[in-house]
Amino acid sequence: MKNTNKLELVKNLINDGMSNTFASIEGLVEEKLLKRGNPLKDSFVTKQVQYNVSLNSNYTNAVNNQRNREDKATDFKAKENWFKPVFDSFNGSIVCHSKDEEKLYLKFICKSAKVINYFVDGVIATEVEVNLINEFKPKKQVSPNQGLEKEVIVRVIGFDNIKEIKSNKVTVKFQ
Repeated sequence: MKNTNKLELVKNLINDGMSNTFASIEGLVEEKLLKRGNPLKDSFVTKQVQYNVSLNSNYTNAVNNQRNREDKATDFKAKENWFKPVFDSFNGSIVCHSKDEEKLYLKFICKSAKVINYFVDGVIATEVEVNLINEFKPKKQVSPNQGLEKEVIVRVIGFDNIKEIKSNKVTVKFQ
């Protein structure tokens, strides 16, 4: 499996599949933008993001716990995804693409996300470009399947896009 050293390091840092743990993840991820009328449509736009997350969380349980807090029926069942767990099928956070097990990701429940910088074709975006990026972001969609007022947001980040993880009082930086 590709990224074996990084995989073992992350697995041990987050105790993959064990009890819920909180972490901070910094990553560089692609920013998807609307194309029509967008002057940046042919550019590769990325963002450096700081996520505060919950790892080793079972998505179905997290949604049902939130439904309970909102006095709603706790009968939510998650649908199958494009990814599958690598180590722990109940609450593991390390996942791979179901059709390509070499592609590793870290799955998490996102508590908050803060954009540190935007980049256009690898160069820090200007103020004008940031305004364009904000203008052409797709509208956020609430998951109607959850039936929640406060949505449980699940994200995945490719292992190659992770720049830093802080968890269990340990910080690990990646090149």
